[in-house]
Amino acid sequence: MPEKKYKYINLFSGIGGWELGLTDLPMENVLSCEIDKYARATFLANFSHLPCVTNDNYPTDIRKLNPADIPDFDILVGSPPCQSFSLAGQRQGLRDLRDDKGNMFFYVLDIIKGKQPRAFILENVKGLLTAEKGRSFRVIHDLFRNAGYSFHYKVIKGSDCGIPQIRQRLFMVGFHNDECGSNLFKFPDPVPLKFTLCEVFNCVECDRDISRTLMTMRWDKKYGQDYNFATYMVDGSPRTITINEAKKIMGIPPCFKMPVPEKQQQKQLDNGIIPECVKMVAENVIRHLQKFPA
Repeated sequence: MPEKKYKYINLFSGIGGWELGLTDLPMENVLSCEIDKYARATFLANFSHLPCVTNDNYPTDIRKLNPADIPDFDILVGSPPCQSFSLAGQRQGLRDLRDDKGNMFFYVLDIIKGKQPRAFILENVKGLLTAEKGRSFRVIHDLFRNAGYSFHYKVIKGSDCGIPQIRQRLFMVGFHNDECGSNLFKFPDPVPLKFTLCEVFNCVECDRDISRTLMTMRWDKKYGQDYNFATYMVDGSPRTITINEAKKIMGIPPCFKMPVPEKQQQKQLDNGIIPECVKMVAENVIRHLQKFPA
């Protein structure tokens, strides 16, 4: 009997870090959504073969999605915009009045209520836990619980998943109607590094084994400066990472296409999700669902 495939939608697909992480799992993308034109260009350059594209289910704006028009699916995934919660931002959280970014969780919740998938996996910055002195996270937690879902969360670093980057991200997982045994769900245990920065730089000596978090607008900092996140001491000399080296630090394959200007490539990598973290969390979600078939 062929292995069951779980249909999923990705509400904030970005350049496709989620898709890279889920490629080898029994999952099928039936809808992706992304509003940024540069991210869409990169996504389409790599994932034009996915059903979400071939079936014309690749909309731009989650706010215009009607749950009734969304294909049925088992798992919702996504990384809602994080600027409202980021430690590098103004930490406005759900009160962010500059634009609608702080309200994306409510749009996600509307779709979950309308479609009632078996599970969700969401990712955001660690700062979500403390934005508005923790109020934003408590509200999000309670809203998903009141919608009939369990709610599990953990901060996971890229280095926990074998990738040499600190990059701490909050993963949130829920199962519909406290699905049998949902209290038994566990996030993946940390694994050893698959490689270090020395292998990224192909060097003899580097001042770090694990890189700092790639961060937008910090590529111009010099070695030793405050907020330097992109320059390292490599074989005795300062060296700023290249785009291809940044891909390696994200665990993204070198063949991954990025047909956008270099500044946009930097931004896309800085804002991206580590595919290996996606894979490890999703594997545990699938194992749980397989234990308790619908």
